[in-house]
Order: sequence, then C-alpha cells, then structure tokens
Amino acid sequence: MYNCMFYCTYKILVDMQATTKIYFQKTKARRTKDDLCPVKLCVTHNRVQKYYSISKKINNHKWLFLSLDDIEKVTCESPRGKYRDIAFEYKRIVGDAENVIKGINAFSFNQFEEKFFSKPTSWDNVFIAFIDHIKTLKSEGRFGYASSFESTLRAVKEFHENKKFEFKSRQKVETRINEYLSGRPLNFVDINSKWLKNFEMWLHKEGKSKSTIGIYTRNIRVLFNIALRVHKINAEYPFDNYEPKTASGRKIALPANQISLIANYKTEDPQEGFYRDLFMFSFLGNGMNLSDIARLKYSNIIDNEIEFVRQKTKNKKADEDKIHVPLTSTMSKIIDRYGNKAVGYDSYIFPILKNDSSEEKKYAEVKQLVKQVNKYVGRIASVVGIKEKVSSYVARHSWATIAKNSGTSTEFISEALGHSSVTVTKRYLDSFDKATREKHSQKMEDAIFNQKAI
Repeated sequence: MYNCMFYCTYKILVDMQATTKIYFQKTKARRTKDDLCPVKLCVTHNRVQKYYSISKKINNHKWLFLSLDDIEKVTCESPRGKYRDIAFEYKRIVGDAENVIKGINAFSFNQFEEKFFSKPTSWDNVFIAFIDHIKTLKSEGRFGYASSFESTLRAVKEFHENKKFEFKSRQKVETRINEYLSGRPLNFVDINSKWLKNFEMWLHKEGKSKSTIGIYTRNIRVLFNIALRVHKINAEYPFDNYEPKTASGRKIALPANQISLIANYKTEDPQEGFYRDLFMFSFLGNGMNLSDIARLKYSNIIDNEIEFVRQKTKNKKADEDKIHVPLTSTMSKIIDRYGNKAVGYDSYIFPILKNDSSEEKKYAEVKQLVKQVNKYVGRIASVVGIKEKVSSYVARHSWATIAKNSGTSTEFISEALGHSSVTVTKRYLDSFDKATREKHSQKMEDAIFNQKAI
C-alpha cells in the first residue's frame, strides 16, 4: 500500500539504532530550473539526519528528480504504470539501506556510508564464496580440505533453507551449483554471532558431534576472513563474539604388546595380510600417514632411509621440511613382498596409485585405502582381543606414545612426526597423558569398589 505519507514519513526501525526513508526535497531553494524535486535517502540516528544521493543505487537516473505532480502519483495509495515502478525502486533502495543498518552492531554514519555505497562483489553471497573457495582448493590439490568445505556448504544451505537435500554425494558441488544458488540468498552481512549460535544448535539437533560442529564453524570463519581480507566485502566480523567449538577427540594409542599382537597375527587372506602390513609399515615409519605411504616412490629411498615431505604440509611454505625415516628390515620385507617390480626409479613403491591418475583420482584412491585398512586392521584387533577401536591413525598415535614412554626426546618425536614445532608435539602428546591418567584412575576405582563384599 502506498499513500502520500509513505515516502515523506516512511521509517524503518532497526534495533532502535537508525531509521531510513526516501525524502523529496520540495523547497523552492532545492528544486532544479525545471522545478523538479531532488530525491534523497534520509538516515536518522539520535535525532541527527543525513541526506544521501541515490544516483549510484537507482536503476533509472530519470527518477532522481520528480515533479510535485509525479511525487503525488508515486506516493498515492495505488500507483500505476511507471509510477508503480518508481515506487518499488525507491522501496528497494530503502530496503537495501535497512539491511546495511541491520548488519551494523553499533551504528555510525561512517560505517553506514562505507557499507551502503561500496560496490558489491560476488563474494558478498556466502554460497558463491563457498563454491569459489572449493574450486580453488581443488585446483591446489587440497581435496580433503575441499571435501570438508563441501560438507559445511551443504549444512549451511540446509540450515538456511530449513530443509534437507537429497544429494547422494557431498563431493559433487560443481554439478549442483544451480541448487546451491537457488532459493533465498545468504550474504555475509546476514551472519552474526546470533546466526552462528543458531547454526550450532541446529547442527546439534541434527546429531552432529562437537568435533564436526567445530569444523563447520571454523570453516565459516576461514571463509569470512578470506571474504574480508581478499575480496574486501563489507560485513561485521562475527567471530569476535563467537568462538567455534573445539573437541580434542579421544586419541587411541596401543601399547607395544598390543601392536605386537597385530604384527604377528597369522592370516591366509592376502587382502587382510596386505592391509595389516601397510598398518605396520605406517607404525614402523614413525607413524607415516597412509596418504604419504601411497605416494612413496623408489626415488624416496636414499641411503637406506625414506626421505619425503608430508602430503598434509606440502606447498604450505617455500622451504619444505623433509622427514627421514630409517628403512628397517621389516619395512624392506614389506616393500619386497608388495612393491611394484621393475617399473622404474620414479615409480610408486606400492600398487595403490597410478602415475597418470589425476590428483583428484589419487585422493579418492587414498580415501578408499584408509577405509580398507580400517576395516581389516579393526577386524584383526577384535580377533586378537583388543577392545579399542583400531584405525589407521592408531599406528601414528601408538608410535608417538611408545617412543615417549621409552625415553625418546620430544624434539626427536616432533621431527619424526613432521610437526611444525615442539609445542605442537607437546599438545599432541598431552592428549595421551590425559587418557593414561583417566585409565589409571579408573583402574584404582575398580580395585576399590568392584570387589565382592565379604
């Protein structure tokens, strides 16, 4: 509904901070030589009014000035024809100003001017930003990180639209761009601490773990930082008032006697033997990740040592730290047993990856490798009486704790694991110390309270 008071006195209250309206400058001193009234955007805050040109916001510059007769037709109850179009254009501009004001926690005219008159970029849209960043990560070969952002994108979209999507795979964002960009837009100015808290509560109701919630919200923070620093979007940074959840997770490390049970397990199943031996190769290789094992080439063997750069830290800095792992007799036997034969110095050692495969294909193959190792080693652990859930990463955790308990220095362990600093290694090892303390406390409690009464 439009009436004569609509544009002269129309106001939008936003958190009692500021009001905004379209204002027609009707005084004779303000009119043009053709007796047209300038059209301005009026913003009022604490009884202070400022008037802004809308020339950069309006789609038709003829509508920057109106006659008194045109003003009456635009602001009447039911404008028709071109006057209806003009009315809706003014309303759109007021709505844009309202959205900017909503995104300012503590209103100031300077902030309003900076945000309202800045040139919009495609990265203002959160979904476009997600898709663009995922494409960048994939182009850099960081498929694991890209997969994490794809999962976050889907969660954000489902939360924003308040409905579940029937996508069978989260790793095909490039084929679902239209679905992600359809529906209600979500801009960075819409994300504040309240939005993040609501998103967190929604994820919790959806059954997501504390760790997953932390990953998703940290990914949003990463994207927000890129949007602000690189793409120069205008939005209030919400993470000053919101801290993403952190969950250390329970790291499982097996003692030497249980690792021995897995190593000496007898099997007639060639697949079971292969994946068990890769687990042991990881353990003996200072907890080498399966991603690095799969990418080992014969050229990595130098002077009876394996020399490599961790896939996780590759390309993150100019001077990449190489890890040196002594090639033990058992590791050599595993290579002799399963290694590719006579295929060249620069060929992969193990028959897992192919040289001509794309990096995305290699990522998928390694992901499948991890599943298979977890499947078979988990089954072996259960057969030999290990109650803990054993996965590929247990090899790394176990090597670190056994090394520490045998008196190996933290500095050596840090270098062997390929950590960026000794501080990182100390935090890593501290998580196992906590698990050990809890285990001993439980044993003490069981010794006292689980005895039969006499």
